[in-house]
Amino acid sequence: MTPTDDWHALWTKVLGMTVDDFSKFVPALVAVVALFLGPWMQWLIARRQGKMQADIAKLQVETQSRIATRQIADNISTKRQSWIDELRKDAAEFLTVVGQIQELKRPRDEQVIAMAEVQGDFKERLVSEMRAKELGTRIRLRLNPNEAEHNHLVKLIAEMGSKGYDLNRRYTAADEAEAAKIFNEASNAVVAHLQQILKHEWERVKKGDA
Repeated sequence: MTPTDDWHALWTKVLGMTVDDFSKFVPALVAVVALFLGPWMQWLIARRQGKMQADIAKLQVETQSRIATRQIADNISTKRQSWIDELRKDAAEFLTVVGQIQELKRPRDEQVIAMAEVQGDFKERLVSEMRAKELGTRIRLRLNPNEAEHNHLVKLIAEMGSKGYDLNRRYTAADEAEAAKIFNEASNAVVAHLQQILKHEWERVKKGDA
C-alpha cells in the first residue's frame, strides 16, 4: 500500500464518521496537536521574552553609559568654566599690576620730587613686583604645558617682562615714548593671545566637550 492509499483510506474514514464520532475525534486531535505544539509555543515565547529582556538590559546599559558620560562632561565643563573665570581674573590683575610697575619705573626728574616720594615709589614698586610674581606663577600653574597656545602665552608674558623702562637710565622724551610703545605692544600681544585661549576654552564649554 502506498502513502497515497493510506491517505485515501484515512480520508475515507473521516468522511464516513458520524457526528458523534467527529465530536470525539476533534478533541482528541486538538489534544494531540497541543501535545506537540504546546512545548514548541512555550519555547518560542520563552525565546522572545529572553530576547526582549536582553534588549532591555542592553538599552539600560547604553542609557546609563550615556548618562554617566554626560555627567562627566558636565562636571568637566563646570570645572573648565571655573578655570576660565579664575584665569581671566588673575590675568586682569596681573596686567594691571605690571602696568603699575611700569608707571612707577617711568623716568622722572628726581631734582623736582621729594626724597620721601622716591622712597614711597620704591616701596610701592617692590610690593607690586611681589604681587606680579605671585600672579604670574598662578597663571603659569593654570596652564597646560602640553598645549602649544598655553606655552606661547608664557613666552609672551616673559617677553613683556623684558620690555619697558630700565631703572637708573636717563631717557630722552623720544626714548621714553618708544619704551612705552614697545611695552604696550607686548602687553597687547599678551591680552590678544589670552583672549584667543579663553575663546577656545569657552567653545569647549558650550559644546560640553570632556
